[in-house]
Amino acid sequence: MNAVPDPITTQEQAAAERETLLGFITRGIYCTTAGATGADHGQPSGEALALGRTVADDYLTAYEEWMVKLAADNAAAGPQ
Repeated sequence: MNAVPDPITTQEQAAAERETLLGFITRGIYCTTAGATGADHGQPSGEALALGRTVADDYLTAYEEWMVKLAADNAAAGPQ
């Protein structure tokens, strides 16, 4: 299966995609820590989601910065 998403062309689309990714990462962090500690994998509390979202936001911000740097480095290198 080959899925190619539509390109993101507006700030609104980028913001919506970022929110979706934050939600996925936050829930992944919750499931990982719940599994590691032997806790119930039920619905996470608002507090757990808030803490996970902080970590997810830091991770996603670092990833975005890395992508911008990578794009700048590739553009500076010129045609290959």
